[in-house]
Amino acid sequence: MEKEKVVQVIPARKADDDVEQKEKLRVAAYCRVSTEQEKQLGSFENQVEYYTRLIEEEADWKLAGIYADEGISGTGTRKRKGFQRLMDDCEAGKIDFVITKSISRFARNTADCLVYARRLKDLGIPILFQKESINTMEASGELMFTILSCFAQEESRSISENTKWGIRSKFQQGIPHVNTLRLYGFDKGSDGQLRVHPEQGAVVARIFREYLEGYGTADIARHLRQEEVPGTTGVCCWSSNTVRRMLQNEKYKGDLLLQKYYTVSFLTGECVRNEGALDQYLVTDAHESIVPRLEWEAVQEETRRRRAYCRAFHIQKLEAEDPLFNKIHCRACGSMVVRGYGKKGRAPFRRCRASCRKHCGTMTRTVFTEDELHLSMWTAGQRLWEQRAERLPKWRARLKSPEASPLEKVRAQQMIDWMEHWTDTEEKRLTDEQIRRTLRYMIAGEGEFIVYFLDGSEVKVSV
Repeated sequence: MEKEKVVQVIPARKADDDVEQKEKLRVAAYCRVSTEQEKQLGSFENQVEYYTRLIEEEADWKLAGIYADEGISGTGTRKRKGFQRLMDDCEAGKIDFVITKSISRFARNTADCLVYARRLKDLGIPILFQKESINTMEASGELMFTILSCFAQEESRSISENTKWGIRSKFQQGIPHVNTLRLYGFDKGSDGQLRVHPEQGAVVARIFREYLEGYGTADIARHLRQEEVPGTTGVCCWSSNTVRRMLQNEKYKGDLLLQKYYTVSFLTGECVRNEGALDQYLVTDAHESIVPRLEWEAVQEETRRRRAYCRAFHIQKLEAEDPLFNKIHCRACGSMVVRGYGKKGRAPFRRCRASCRKHCGTMTRTVFTEDELHLSMWTAGQRLWEQRAERLPKWRARLKSPEASPLEKVRAQQMIDWMEHWTDTEEKRLTDEQIRRTLRYMIAGEGEFIVYFLDGSEVKVSV
């Protein structure tokens, strides 16, 4: 005979029966505002104060920390240091519960919302979104969370499009959207217009002047570092690229080229140069200039001239501390005449680069002393000074000619200044500054040299 089944009921344990007292939940709050406007920052401070008070007033809660990001967009997490600290502390087991105002405060990117919410869920940490009344640990929480996070992303996209439309509408009217915090030489006035910063403006004018005097961008940056001139951030950190970008910036001549760059995606915030994908707007004489228009245009021409010179002679760069660097050519083979390094105590000299490789065999002599080269340039300058009665009227006429380019006018003025201050020195040697300002290049031969000046003058001398 089979035994009858017996079912025994085991009563559920009540919380009051627990021997150990339940520990308080370690609750953290996350706050974020997306702009640095005064109203938004006030809202940010209010959020921090609100959550601190809310958590401290709950008997079962213990404050684990207030994590916050000021003036940062919610479309990404890379720049949100407060958010990253929150996630790190959650994974380190320092937090049991996360509370935030809304899904849009947590993230406006649907993918980020889901990834980080699920990561915390796997850790057993729920997120409470107050505005939407969603707890990610509840059964219906993730469905509603996914739907509403999509709405948050779409809202962010809509805000981005509206912002772009507003900025582009201003561009069409010639109204700039300029961040002067990173623009050296200018401040923004109360009317929104650019105003020249006196000290920085003088540095900008100096950079343009030195470039037209023959210095390279690396040379100019080195001068500024040596003099400890502060940059845009107040720190002396000048580089060749910084100077090069400044020389290309149309704002220094008083113009504005609007929409140079544009944002590809509102989610990634990736910004690229506008190479014709969108309209650009050029506003001339939009504000006070730092550099005269003729000088600015001359700098652009000089930059193109230096690049063309480097391409023509297959060299990497033209500027260096040595004013003759890559400016002397062998008459026989066309190769560069470079510095020679002989035995210790030997006088400085230069020689054809090809002769070092035994490729230049048509000349009886390929080695030139420094004194010989400098004497040939001084002699060429002396020849110009002797012909000043003929040459000065031509240079002055070029200054007034509407057909002359800005660079041609600048070079003509430099030659006039040089000839008016010419002195017959005993050393028969030009200064480094005079060489940079006037010499285009020289062709060196057996006792004969041809000197080409930047204004187009050509003088043949024998030394």
